[in-house]
Amino acid sequence: MRRKRKLKIGIGILIVGVILWQFGFLTRFNYLTAKIDIWRDSPRIASYGLPSYPCGVPCIGLKEKYGFHESNIGCVVTSPQIRGINAYNAEIEKYLNKRNGKDWREKYQAEMDSLIKNKMLE
Repeated sequence: MRRKRKLKIGIGILIVGVILWQFGFLTRFNYLTAKIDIWRDSPRIASYGLPSYPCGVPCIGLKEKYGFHESNIGCVVTSPQIRGINAYNAEIEKYLNKRNGKDWREKYQAEMDSLIKNKMLE
């Protein structure tokens, strides 16, 4: 009887672990870490792949103005990591919409384009 019970508990833990892993809860960026980062007032927008442009001091200052930092994970990511990053970014986006207003993304992009146009990123 004891062996059967241990086996059921082990299988249950394994199933829960696989589910948590598949939904990205065992990676750095997920729903829970988004809530923690918002609570700590250090939200990040996570991305993966090659960075689109170099970001110098003016770019970092612009991101701080809008209340976030940026993290690039790299090029090699798994499906659970992508699901975790998407969940993380969705929560951060809600927070930034509340903090900066609904149209903050357009204002940010306009200021970023101005920095790029004036070659002030490096």
